[in-house]
Amino acid sequence: MYVYYVIRGTRAGEPVEHDGEIDEASCPGVDLRDGPMVLDYLARKIDQEVGTTCAWESSELTDSFFEIEDSYVYYDNRWMRRSDMPLKR
Repeated sequence: MYVYYVIRGTRAGEPVEHDGEIDEASCPGVDLRDGPMVLDYLARKIDQEVGTTCAWESSELTDSFFEIEDSYVYYDNRWMRRSDMPLKR
């Protein structure tokens, strides 16, 4: 289960970063073990709160059990682990 997030992107050409703790109460109906699902939810929630859409680019999620960070990138219209990103030539 993920408990902490950092999500980065750009809004109106300026870099933005949001971070915080997450739990079942703050992410209702979201499987907190599914990183891409958590990030999709957080990106929509932050965009709604701010009132504008951000171009999200990367994120880290901290796992509560292993106390490690999983790095994600927004690639090809979806979140994927940085380690799973296809190599570009």
